[in-house]
This record gives sequence, C-alpha cells and structure tokens, in this order.
Amino acid sequence: MAEMVKILGTEIALSTANTVGNASVVSIHNNTAGAVLITRANGGGTIGTLTLSAGATEYLQKAPTETFASNTAVRAVSIAIN
Repeated sequence: MAEMVKILGTEIALSTANTVGNASVVSIHNNTAGAVLITRANGGGTIGTLTLSAGATEYLQKAPTETFASNTAVRAVSIAIN
C-alpha cells in the first residue's frame, strides 16, 4: 500500500531558516533547474545537510524547534505520514 500524506499547513518558499510551522515532518520540493543544499539546524548550529536534485521531493524529519534552510528557494510544507 502506498504511504498516505496529510498536508498540515500552507506551502512556503523556503530559503532562510524556518521551522515550517513547527513541523516534525516536512515535504521539501526542489522546483529549480539545479541541485540545492538543504541545511537542518537548531540554536547550536548546523545539524546536517543534504543535496536535493532538481525536481526532487523528500520527506524530512526534524524536531519542531529545528529549522530547514536552502541556498536557493524551494517549496516546503508541514506534513504527516500515515
């Protein structure tokens, strides 16, 4: 059975650090023509990074107070996965 995704918020343009509505799971879609770098951080600094290919979508987990940022604006929304 395919996973079911519940949209919990309004999609935003993500570039600077954002909690994406204090989300625990975020759908990030790279709608640009090139790869982008996604950074996960907290008050203490960077936790980790990943490269998201052009046209790719990933579901990423984080703590509600942690942030995601991108070196180029991408689309992000808070979700739940059933």
